[in-house]
Amino acid sequence: MRRFPVAVALAALAVGSGFVTRPVSAAPTGKVVVSHATVTAAPANGESAVMLSITNNSKGPISLTSVSSPVSGMSMMYFDQNMRQGDHAMAWLTNILVQPGHVQKLALRYQGAMLSELHSALVKGSTVRLVVKWSDFQSARSLTIEARVVAAPKGLHFHTSAMNMQM
Repeated sequence: MRRFPVAVALAALAVGSGFVTRPVSAAPTGKVVVSHATVTAAPANGESAVMLSITNNSKGPISLTSVSSPVSGMSMMYFDQNMRQGDHAMAWLTNILVQPGHVQKLALRYQGAMLSELHSALVKGSTVRLVVKWSDFQSARSLTIEARVVAAPKGLHFHTSAMNMQM
């Protein structure tokens, strides 16, 4: 499979429901697989980076519309050159397009996701429920997975006050 980031800003779509829980492993639903899900440790009321891979094994493109968690009051997807370099500028993304046969990684560079306004601390070694939502442009889908909490890398910066929120 080819791996490269692709981002397209489209209107957010309503999402249906589905539920699969597998701690720290691939969670398939139809022909879309979410794997390698982790979040960074963070204090209550803090912010956590979300890292995962989405594999689109379907015949058509999908549009990732959100990654959220019941442990946070807010979540977002963004584009940033490097969350660890400190002089970045996050750009909010309404969705991320994943072409058929491709893997989209959400990470600390380029496309990513974050949780903020955490209701409780995220402690290294525990797990957190994530809800991943997407559309195949005919119907909306969602998948609930468990993500492992890992130590935040040195130099992780969110700086959401400088974020470009233009659509």
